[in-house]
Amino acid sequence: MELTVQRARNIINALKNGVVPDCDLEFLCVGRNREIKEFQRCFQVISEGSGTVKFLNGEYGSGKSFFMNVIKQAAVKNDFIVSKIQVDRGFRFNNLEHLYYHVMHNLTLNITGSSVSSFESIFDLWISRLQESANKDSAAAEISKVISLLNRYNLSFARAFLAYIRARIEKDRALSDAIASWLMGEKNIPANLKAKFDVIGNVDRLNSMDFLKAFVELIKLLGYSGLVILIDELELIMSDRVDIRRVSYENLRNIIDTCCSGELGSCMFVFAATNDFFENPEKGIKTYEALTQRLGDAIDKSNSVMYDARQPVIRLQKLSTEEFQELTDRIIEIYKILYNFEPMTSNESIRSWTFISCRKFGAKLSELSIREYLTKLIEVLDIMEQHPENKLFTSELKAVKKGDTEVYINRNQR
Repeated sequence: MELTVQRARNIINALKNGVVPDCDLEFLCVGRNREIKEFQRCFQVISEGSGTVKFLNGEYGSGKSFFMNVIKQAAVKNDFIVSKIQVDRGFRFNNLEHLYYHVMHNLTLNITGSSVSSFESIFDLWISRLQESANKDSAAAEISKVISLLNRYNLSFARAFLAYIRARIEKDRALSDAIASWLMGEKNIPANLKAKFDVIGNVDRLNSMDFLKAFVELIKLLGYSGLVILIDELELIMSDRVDIRRVSYENLRNIIDTCCSGELGSCMFVFAATNDFFENPEKGIKTYEALTQRLGDAIDKSNSVMYDARQPVIRLQKLSTEEFQELTDRIIEIYKILYNFEPMTSNESIRSWTFISCRKFGAKLSELSIREYLTKLIEVLDIMEQHPENKLFTSELKAVKKGDTEVYINRNQR
């Protein structure tokens, strides 16, 4: 495993505190090979100009949020611009202009090998190249081409972006900041500033999708692969009033139609939600027939042999005991890099001790979340490393199946 001590520290510290590390997730992604392969296929599809929508379905503890971060990291590495948001009190799905606003305020992209989050960073390299170009006519022609193509989607967006380029070249920071804020969906831009870049009004529910199409077209013109939008905890829609919930489902249907028809190309939406969102007959998507029809259904949800990862809805299964063991092995290897520590017992025994420790605090194995397991695993390793004289976790503990129950026995037991 090619990890530096610093990167190993970042991973272990994040897991110790129950959060997902911001990098190196490939070392922790276990049991998701089919899903990763499917998203690599989706990346290829949208980089070629098509649009698509995916849903991640899984119960608490199945790793939806973790896998959303895996997708984010992979997309950034493949030169996509990514926006990751979640449904909460600050963002409801019944308002498309709020969706646009949150998408534009949560952008992540890859610049010269490092991940950054900044609207202006998207254009910095391009504008710098235009300024440094020896052929000013060529630079002007490139700007003209970009603005001409943006005019097809929204005239106000195109005018504002042209003014943004001029303001950046002329180093008018106040004006360029105001234009960037307006393009990102801010509404508190003074009228006298908006007059300077020849726009009126704001991003609203009627033009927000046109603005999103223009933004995607713009980033493609600048050389990015496309836009990936990740939206977590979609099941919170069900807590809204019935009228608000209905509008949210209509917006969801509209996004599916717009992306999958090609109207919004080079863009992928990925939504994560619990099983209740898909199955609840009173508040879930089953209450909106047009949406249910678009999402389809698996031939056999419980049959892994007939698993179809290319469906709109991908069902994430909880990790098996064997996959928990593989995850344990990987974490121990990372832990060894960080602390130069060699456990006095086998990896299987450490996994068994971790399961027992989780159960002690009320977590059943069938309900155990990956986050809970990893937090407890780091705690077990920390105790072993800090207290080598303590024999609590040093004896071999083997898991044995007795009927439907898993019990743990010491290696000396018969």
